[in-house]
Amino acid sequence: MEIKKLLYSQRDVWCNTYVLGEEGGPCIIIDPGFNENGFISRYVDKHHSRIEAIFLTHGHYDHIAGLSSLSFSCPVYMHQNDYEFLMNPRKNCSNLLVGEQKMISVPNVIFVNEQDEMEILKYKIKIIETPFHTDGSICLYLENQNALFSGDTLFHLGIGRTDLPGGHEQYILDSLKKLAALPHTTKVYPGHGEMTNIDNEMRYNPYMRYFGV
Repeated sequence: MEIKKLLYSQRDVWCNTYVLGEEGGPCIIIDPGFNENGFISRYVDKHHSRIEAIFLTHGHYDHIAGLSSLSFSCPVYMHQNDYEFLMNPRKNCSNLLVGEQKMISVPNVIFVNEQDEMEILKYKIKIIETPFHTDGSICLYLENQNALFSGDTLFHLGIGRTDLPGGHEQYILDSLKKLAALPHTTKVYPGHGEMTNIDNEMRYNPYMRYFGV
């Protein structure tokens, strides 16, 4: 599997966008953040034939902004609990993040839930609900590739905040417990910051150490 991390910022807000797929073939996009000046579009046009699917780990603007300027006809997968974020500037925090009230219309949305599994471009993707950063936060687990795309649930030595719209501090441990149960060699691709793995987080992340090594 080829995984490309695209990193771009708007007003010093940095977000990781991931593109999955073989060179020259179709691809999957996870969290299309800022597509300023066609940043994401140019990469896809150069390296891939089309966008097969888009996944949103949650509905905050820095993870969905690129939807408004990407050319795609594929479905967008997300959790229903964050669907309202697309058209609600207060919930998607666009004013807080970029100083503007932003709404995004997506014509073809498919809702996913806990333990849903789908196969797209030979990748078997399993949904893990982690509703504490937002109501509809999810992680994407690709067992065959030993990879977890954790959005703003789990970072290198940290986790997502809970003081934004949709945040629920009381669900932190229940959500992280699901990730702690994954193989410790699982590579973690977070929504912000550097890549890590479950073993490293179990050892050194104060939130994950709760579950022991």
